[in-house]
Amino acid sequence: MSKLHTLSLLTVVGLLGACSSSGNSQLFNSVPDKDYSDVYLRGVFNWWEATDAFKFRELDANTMVVELDLIADGQPYDFKVADSTWSPAFNCGLPASGPLMQLNNEVELYCFNDSLNLQFIPAETGKYRFELDISNNQYPELTVSVVQ
Repeated sequence: MSKLHTLSLLTVVGLLGACSSSGNSQLFNSVPDKDYSDVYLRGVFNWWEATDAFKFRELDANTMVVELDLIADGQPYDFKVADSTWSPAFNCGLPASGPLMQLNNEVELYCFNDSLNLQFIPAETGKYRFELDISNNQYPELTVSVVQ
């Protein structure tokens, strides 16, 4: 290898090392946190609209909730968690067709343009809480429970 090639290689390696040690590696390694302050439960129960009654509200720093009345008629409710404009980063559902959501079981959401609908069949008519855990900012988890 010639001196010029060796010098060029050392320069490139040095520059890459400087980038990673100076904090610029974040450009390559991290995804900025998403702001979930404008997300809604959107589904067949509200004609897939982003309305105030179905907007998630902050319970604490990592938890958002919305409560609604559901009728137990044996049919699944299709829904997603999404912002008001259906932006790809906030179009949260499943990565592939999956089983129905079960009470009190967390489901990791897939927030991309091609996410699929979630489904839930209530066992009895009543008020249900949809709780969004955003502690894993890129892959939030959703839980459905009965409001007592």
